Amino acid sequence: MKKNIITKITFFIALNMMLTCYAANVNADDKYTLSLGVKLLSSNWKGKNTNSGTDFEQSEGGQSGWNFGLQKGRFYTGLSLQGGKYNFSGDGPDQVSLNNTVSVKNVEADRSELDLLAGYYFWDNISLFIDLKSIENKYNKNNYTQNFTGIGLGIAGAWPLNDDWSLYGSFGFVTKGDVEANGTKVGTAKSTAFEFGSVYRIAELHRLNFGLKTQGQEFSFDNATSQTHTINGLFIGYSYLIRF
Repeated sequence: MKKNIITKITFFIALNMMLTCYAANVNADDKYTLSLGVKLLSSNWKGKNTNSGTDFEQSEGGQSGWNFGLQKGRFYTGLSLQGGKYNFSGDGPDQVSLNNTVSVKNVEADRSELDLLAGYYFWDNISLFIDLKSIENKYNKNNYTQNFTGIGLGIAGAWPLNDDWSLYGSFGFVTKGDVEANGTKVGTAKSTAFEFGSVYRIAELHRLNFGLKTQGQEFSFDNATSQTHTINGLFIGYSYLIRF
């Protein structure tokens, strides 16, 4: 799993360097803008276990995250790291391995997410991007860890309303990624993510953002069972800009 992620991150670093050079050539007079941000999410995690026929939903939990972005002209690249702790007081997500599926109750899960992306504004307000997505769910029952990694595509847009307010949105998807359990490949999954919100300019280099984020994964395991995960939540965040 780690080797697979390192290979994909290496690919993205090479891609980002190539696009940065390209952007620098076509926008040589533009300055770089570095964005540093924090975010709090009231995320609700629920889903369905096809094998056991049970539904699960968190009893408590949420996430926080860090965002780093770099833009020059029409090109941008970014890194998003977020995660949190969840409790399922009833049925939880089934623990799937190559040979069996175990139903669990009263489980606690640590969830972490990584998105590394590169995009380009082909139109004034609309961009396309490529995204490396990695999700890890670590449960306290039997020290079970589930990982999902895949490369996806997406579209994002930003629409200024006035000097202080703007709207933005993004949609991304991974058509097929690898799923591993405790380091062993156990299946594949697809993923979608949608985010919509507003940005308010507090001052020249300070931004406040808030909105709605929703995402989902559909797991197809090699032992002929499946599982769905959906996470929805409101968020609020702050960003500081550095131009050079």
